Amino acid sequence: MSTDELEQLAMLKTYNENVPDELKEESKEETVSDPFLSVPSLLARHSKRETVTLEENDFSYLKIKDTDFSWHFLKLFSGQYGMLLASDYIFDYSSCLNNTKMEGKFSFRKGKEFLLEYRQISQEEYTHEMQELSTVYKEVEHFELENGMVLCEYEEDAIYAYQENYLFRLSGYSRNQVQEYFEMYLFLRSFTRLQNGKYEEDSLLKYIYLGDKYGLESLYQGTDLRKETVSSTIQKYQDSLDVEMVSLNHQRYFEIFDIDYYISKRKKSYKKEEYSPLEIHHQEDWTYTGTFSLGILGTYEKGALEQFSSIFQSVELKEREKKELLLKIMEEKEQECLEKKEEIIEQVLLKYFQDCTNHPLESFRKDHWIDFLKVEKIALQELSVAVVENWIEEHFTRMAKVEEDSLMDSEEWKEFFSYIDLSALATKILPDYLTITPLFLLVECQLMGEKKTYIITEDEGVLEWAS
Repeated sequence: MSTDELEQLAMLKTYNENVPDELKEESKEETVSDPFLSVPSLLARHSKRETVTLEENDFSYLKIKDTDFSWHFLKLFSGQYGMLLASDYIFDYSSCLNNTKMEGKFSFRKGKEFLLEYRQISQEEYTHEMQELSTVYKEVEHFELENGMVLCEYEEDAIYAYQENYLFRLSGYSRNQVQEYFEMYLFLRSFTRLQNGKYEEDSLLKYIYLGDKYGLESLYQGTDLRKETVSSTIQKYQDSLDVEMVSLNHQRYFEIFDIDYYISKRKKSYKKEEYSPLEIHHQEDWTYTGTFSLGILGTYEKGALEQFSSIFQSVELKEREKKELLLKIMEEKEQECLEKKEEIIEQVLLKYFQDCTNHPLESFRKDHWIDFLKVEKIALQELSVAVVENWIEEHFTRMAKVEEDSLMDSEEWKEFFSYIDLSALATKILPDYLTITPLFLLVECQLMGEKKTYIITEDEGVLEWAS
């Protein structure tokens, strides 16, 4: 037979087990009633990487009701910690997109540039670094707060704060501009643990507000609020209406999404894929490397080819011809999936959001939907966190009333799906491993930080495999 004839026969044999086996007379394919019976063994053939925890930084505004007063509300490490900075500063959102839990930076400005850098280090490392700094710069401030935070400042260098095993370095300020100087210290002092992504320390909020408003006045009167305890500062102004104005207990504040930040973050998160040609490898197993794209399900740079016995065991085809044939099959499967990529991802997302129906707000917060929802297009009078969360709950209540089999074609699903920025959502999907068989693709990835396995069938239907 010619190579073309062998290829045609191999392709027929690969997809139709009833074709006589002329490639290897002694080989006989088993008839398998359920094509997915082999999935557990396929998954067990290679190691899986550990789940990657996605750490997010957020920007919103914290506003006091019935006033014009507001702060930037900066949330670090998926809402574990928070910081407050006067809202007349402007953050450079792009400066923090690559921040991690271990280290990062935030750049902001008000006429000039400021820089907040942070690193996770031990107490011993912190002590050693401060000792080294003191040999180079003159120490001008060093004091410890009631919550254990230590603040140091070195002339012609920066302000340092250490708490919860994090070292912060804040630079760009001027000691001659006293209001600005106070605001930098208050920014560092505002670092605290959050509860469910929210401020729960009513007294700390009061202190930051009073420090912003009365810091200079107190300094002229002989009291430096930078070094005062939270309780003593509140006591000093206990007869002022300001103490009641900032009150978590009386719900005197509300949080508003920083829409400019999320639009900027969405657009800058779009993946720029680099293409590398597919290459088949054969030692004991048949594997591939290179770019196999499944749309926003990700680009799978490594994987395995399984169950192509008529090609693997052929005595008629040379090794080079087998690789060429397998490569052609891979390219055809990739093209078929890309032509149906919208249908594939919609099936994946429909299953994910169906699982969120009973707890949409928990998933909204935990999986950080704000990163890929086009909230600026939602017809709401204000985009406060509470209003958007109410919109989420109401929408999922309506979707829950639709029959499961009819949800994909429903107006409720189509409306919600229209608010999803698919290019931004792609950053929530981390490709792991792809197994290619004649009848299906076995896709292993992480969706919203959770391990997922999907089966893409010959007709581009998607099934989620429960491990």
